Amino acid sequence: MQEPILGNDAAFRREWLIRGRNFGDGQVEVTATRFDRYMGAQQLHTLPKAKRGESENSENNQMAAAKRAKQQVRLRCKAIAADRMITLTYRENMQDRSRLKRDFDALRRRLGKFQDFQYVAVSERQKRGAWHLHIAVKGRQNYRVLRSVWRSIVGADNGNVDVRNPFRQKGLRHKLAAYLGKYLTKDFAEHKMNEKRYWTSRGITVPERHPIDHILSDDAPRAIVLAFEAARQVGASLDQCQVFWNQDLGCFWLATRENVHG
Repeated sequence: MQEPILGNDAAFRREWLIRGRNFGDGQVEVTATRFDRYMGAQQLHTLPKAKRGESENSENNQMAAAKRAKQQVRLRCKAIAADRMITLTYRENMQDRSRLKRDFDALRRRLGKFQDFQYVAVSERQKRGAWHLHIAVKGRQNYRVLRSVWRSIVGADNGNVDVRNPFRQKGLRHKLAAYLGKYLTKDFAEHKMNEKRYWTSRGITVPERHPIDHILSDDAPRAIVLAFEAARQVGASLDQCQVFWNQDLGCFWLATRENVHG
């Protein structure tokens, strides 16, 4: 039998917490998370914690930061109802990420003069080493205007713009949100600790996560059933939903698609 971590008097109770966010129009995210409640929890506050960025395992810290950024990108994409992705590229082998940020800032400022340009942007390094930028946006985009503005910034023969829906089907905004976030964990080693890993427009409001249920026992099947029921109760469709389950971590995640009209 495994020895108790905090001594023979330590008493733990395994529980499950179900929580959710509702983005409207059918899109919800519901999580079921397992945790061990230590009945003498006040003693845990005396344990020393490493300062941010100073842990011995810096690589794990970087990956954890990338995963947090990935979550924020996904949530913000859903909050703005992003359904298309703009990709900005350079013909030259442009390897300066700070220049990418300056060029993008120039683009968004110009676009902001004549439209409400809401966006979530993530950079990616190509195999040749050059940076390019993926930008999640909502609605049809004026390709000619985008290309004209981008080339006026980076050079007429130096820039290219692509606008597309990676999934070529209505009702899959939840997948676009997850698709954009994958670049953050793919290139997590490219970023310094505490460096901003994504850029978003101001004023994006992400729905708060609300508690749904609390199971005072180790009952994973019931927790997962409650997660699905919570989604259905608010009118979400489970058609083409996304799910993630990790038994070792005790974590279940459910994301539903938006309602398809017509």
